[in-house]
This record gives sequence, structure tokens and C-alpha cells, in this order.
Amino acid sequence: MSAGGDIFGSWLTGDLAFSRAEDDDKEGASVVWLDGAAVANALSGFALPLMPGKNMDWLAMAVRRSLAITIPSISDAPDRTSNFDIRAELERLAASAGSTWLELFQCDHAAEDRLWEYSFENWPESDAFDTASDEQFFYNRFKAAVMELDWLAGFMQRAAKATESQRGPWRQSAEKRLRVERGQFLALIFEAAFGTAVSANNYIEGGGDPRHKAPTPFMDFYNRMVTLAFGARETLNLVEVVKAACRLHRQHPVQIAEGLIPGL
Repeated sequence: MSAGGDIFGSWLTGDLAFSRAEDDDKEGASVVWLDGAAVANALSGFALPLMPGKNMDWLAMAVRRSLAITIPSISDAPDRTSNFDIRAELERLAASAGSTWLELFQCDHAAEDRLWEYSFENWPESDAFDTASDEQFFYNRFKAAVMELDWLAGFMQRAAKATESQRGPWRQSAEKRLRVERGQFLALIFEAAFGTAVSANNYIEGGGDPRHKAPTPFMDFYNRMVTLAFGARETLNLVEVVKAACRLHRQHPVQIAEGLIPGL
């Protein structure tokens, strides 16, 4: 996440930090700055040299700004409140508003008469017959507010009913889509930085197909940059994610606003 300030301005200034969680410990997240030194350290021993005219400061800026584009809003993030919980909360609020409306609607006549008397006592006019046409007369505002509660209860109930159910492991699917999106943006940076087309293989850490004892350079780059920015947990399903990112990059390369990453 952005370390203070507005994230959009941070893209342009490069003054952007990422919150990197270790494993699933969000409380233990640390803040990392993607500057030239950090990226150079993360790419120590990397297989490819940078293209002429590119250096680690440029690469850090490009990675930092491209990954910043993929940071979702709170309402779109994979760890957002589930639709099930949203629907339950709306139903709870609707029930509360409906219960309050019913209680006020069934208000004791003596209590309601006292509300009218109090309103008249604090009304600047003197003719009681004129109170009915004055929307600002306190009693009239009270009656209107009671009716609005009825509308409010129905509104929230309808919104709850219209909230779609999320089927299957929706949170994991959202996390995967986010990882693929990061790969699409990093693919653009990788090709500009190293002059090599992105690719993926069936590399499996610690074993697997002997023909793929090492990840492709882009897989390695993705793994190192995402780990640096967000933590190792964000590189789960590496092969599947990077393959999808490469395929989408070849079909529909992402577009970055002109001037956001100079030299791209």
C-alpha cells in the first residue's frame, strides 16, 4: 500500500512504498522501498543484463510504478468484505430500521400529542391551522422522518436481496487475477529492460520435469520483483500465473499512460 499521501501522486513522484507481508501475517507486514539498490540486490545473479541506456534506478522506477497501477481499491481487493457478509449486514440494518419505524409508527397517542405541542411551542407562528402546510414544523418533520425510515428499511432490504452470491473459492480466484495482472505489467517492463520476449515453462521448485530445472528469465524476474514488493506469499501458483500473464501479454499488452514511465 502507499506509505502516506495520495497514491496517484506517488506514481508520478516515485515516492511509493509497498507493504510486504511475510507468509499470512498481515500484522507483521513490513514497508519496503523499491529503489535502485533494493532492486539491484533482489536481482543479484539474474541471468540477463540490462539493455543499453537502462540502469537499476530506471528499472526500480518502472517496476514501482507498474506495480502501483495494480494495487486494488479496498472495495476491489481480494481481502474485501465478502458479499455474504455485506448481505447479512444490510439485512441486519434493514431489520433495525424496520423495527424502529414500527415502534415510532405505533407511538402512544399521548406521546405523539406531546410532540405536536412541543412543536407548536417552538413554532414562530401563532395560527395552529397553518402548521399543516409548514414542512419545517417539527411535528411534520417527525412524521416525514418516520416514513423515511420505512423507505430506508425497504431500500436496504432490496439492496441485500440484489447482492449476488459469490460461488466457489472466489477470494482465491480474485488473488490469482491480481497476480496475473501484475505479471502483465511486469511483462512490459521486462521486455523493455532486457530486450527479451517473456516466456514461461513448467518449472517446479524443488523438483519436477528435468527439462525445466530453472525458471525462464521472466518467471525469475516476476518472482523476485513481486516477492520484493509484496512478499513470497504473493508468488503462489507461479507457473500458472506467469503462463497466463504471458498469454495475455501476447494477445493484449497492457497500456500505460504516456509519461508515467519515461523511457518505456
